[in-house]
Amino acid sequence: MLQNFPNTFISIAIQTAVYPTTWGNQRYSFYGITGVPTAEFDGMIECRGAYSTVSQQYSWYLGAYNSCMAVPTDVAIEMETFKVAADRIRVKAKISIEATGVGKSMRVHFVQLLDRWPFGYTWTRDGVKQGQDMGVIALNAGQSTTLTYDFTLDADSLAHPGDVKVVAFAQDPLSAKPAQVFNGNFLNGPFGFRKGDLNCDGNVDFGDINPFVLALTNAAGYAAQFPNCDINNGDIDGNGFVDFGDINPFVRLLTQP
Repeated sequence: MLQNFPNTFISIAIQTAVYPTTWGNQRYSFYGITGVPTAEFDGMIECRGAYSTVSQQYSWYLGAYNSCMAVPTDVAIEMETFKVAADRIRVKAKISIEATGVGKSMRVHFVQLLDRWPFGYTWTRDGVKQGQDMGVIALNAGQSTTLTYDFTLDADSLAHPGDVKVVAFAQDPLSAKPAQVFNGNFLNGPFGFRKGDLNCDGNVDFGDINPFVLALTNAAGYAAQFPNCDINNGDIDGNGFVDFGDINPFVRLLTQP
């Protein structure tokens, strides 16, 4: 599924025994899982158990996936993820309801995954490292809100930055399944610092002006003052250098809404 639908399918593999997480245990209870493997598609379709062949299992899952994809949604989720420290990433998700949609309440979750973890198995994908219940939001048609959360990465994730994934999804705020997942989005690592964020506080604002000038005029001084930042955050035009060609693009970052 991950190979055939890389842009529209993401798995969230909850480990319940050897590698439990607080968020994973909460979701395990929410779905009332009584045995493994159990797959929940969009909070509405349960596939419990396993067939004897991979092809049978895939056909079962494919049918559930196609049923979910046939359900229209008026919820959109735009995501941005970037470093704010060597071991910390910031997740920002803008959740919107289309102007022609229907107002609703939604419970939003952020999840940090590590692909191919737990290690040592050929079949492990998208293992849950940590998650955060971001609470319930209520939006009317045409409205949006942005939620932000920082995940501190553990040693496994730091050692495999290309396998880190972040998921955001919005779900019907019920106390137990079935609960429709209205939409979700995900981003794949590795994640770098944000362009224009020269002081590495996660924002691009007036606080970055002096650090940008320092990076432009004194690279060694910048490295000494901001040892946990990447000077290439100042390479706004992407030519491989922090130079005068980055000044106008940097100003645009500061002034864009």
